[in-house]
Amino acid sequence: MPHVSTRLIGVVAGALLGVALLAAAACGLVQSASSEMQPAARAAAAGGDAAPAAPAAPAARTDASSTPAQAAQVRAAQAVVPALVSTTLQVPPSLRRGAFSQDRQLQIREGFSISVFALVPGARSMTLTPWGELLVTQPSQGRIIAVGDGDGDGVAEPPRVFAQGLQCPYGMAFRDGYLYVAQSTVVERFPHDGAGSIGPGEIVVDGLPQSPCAPHHFRPLTFDWAGLFYVAFGSSCNVCVEGDPRRGTVWQFTPDGGGREYASGLRNTVDLEIDPVAGVLWGATNERDNLGDDVPPDPVGPILEGANYGWPYCNWADGTWHRDTRVPPGNPNCQGLTPYNGIQAHSAPLGINFYTQGHLPPEFWGSAFVGLHGSWNRSVGVGFKVIRIPTVDGQPQPEEDFVAGWLTGPRGPNDAWGRPVDVQDGPDGALYVSDDRAGAIYRIVYTGS
Repeated sequence: MPHVSTRLIGVVAGALLGVALLAAAACGLVQSASSEMQPAARAAAAGGDAAPAAPAAPAARTDASSTPAQAAQVRAAQAVVPALVSTTLQVPPSLRRGAFSQDRQLQIREGFSISVFALVPGARSMTLTPWGELLVTQPSQGRIIAVGDGDGDGVAEPPRVFAQGLQCPYGMAFRDGYLYVAQSTVVERFPHDGAGSIGPGEIVVDGLPQSPCAPHHFRPLTFDWAGLFYVAFGSSCNVCVEGDPRRGTVWQFTPDGGGREYASGLRNTVDLEIDPVAGVLWGATNERDNLGDDVPPDPVGPILEGANYGWPYCNWADGTWHRDTRVPPGNPNCQGLTPYNGIQAHSAPLGINFYTQGHLPPEFWGSAFVGLHGSWNRSVGVGFKVIRIPTVDGQPQPEEDFVAGWLTGPRGPNDAWGRPVDVQDGPDGALYVSDDRAGAIYRIVYTGS
């Protein structure tokens, strides 16, 4: 049996405890428990420096539903989920400018508060460093920014440039003394000193599909428990037959750069994460447009090895597959495709984070928090919020709104003062959310019910 770190066991035990508490709530039982989770355990599950030797990941189911008993359990838990409550966004005086020169109202899960942590123009993807800073990408500027809270007052010190001169940096992960950064056409790794500095870069993978620095062309990256990493290649179009078959796929790579296709039929996967309990790869994918307000749902959930999720020939809607007649019939009967967990069409899910710290109540441990960038072509705007997706036995359950209010009218981006992108838990156990429209990082803390 391979060795498994006791810290990783702590993460698994904590997440299973959260599931047990949900089950107890469904049966009308009252139960209390507490647990301390180590930040290094979170890094291990996400491919950080402390990642353990890999146990074999449990086999994932290929359907998109849970058992009736599990569904009843989740419904019972959701029946008592507190509603979102209106709150005034807390803005430190030093950050009162731009979008925050006036008071802003948000709706957040009861028992939580939200504040502006830092101003980072064009903030996109994030990762947590081994030394406790958050790294934030500014892809169009070719930079990675570091933000930290050295004095612990809940407000970042002035952000600093961590790396620059990069080619549209996006996906980031720490592993074995290196920071890996996925860029438009390369994956590069940088040695770090564990205290805030990196050395010269080394190209691990090159020759990726040539892309501009724009939506559909950001490269997410994550490591699994075995030390393999994954990169997604978005499509070049809304719906088309690609000349480069790597587009619309997820690839798996070895640390020395050897790669193979892992899954296909994914139009534009913008983030990849490993479920810290089940060990299964998850993705946040933007599906195709111009088929209607509610078709097709955006995939957020497990991405299985060898699976095909339909794009471009077929789309998933109303529990069945439909051929997309806008492209030649490459799969006329939609055979051999894998259903997926879908959320509201056109929500534009961009970032996923599995919460593994101990600051939030146990029911949140192991949940996926997802930033929804919001729709641009729907008759009434959707998204523009952060949702939580609980899991049962590694399977996604119906999502819940966690923070909303960036959209203040019906017209999508024209009526949105902010657009959430990525979610990341920090060394203090808080949740951090990036916003590329308002140019900010928000900090969400649990204040008690």
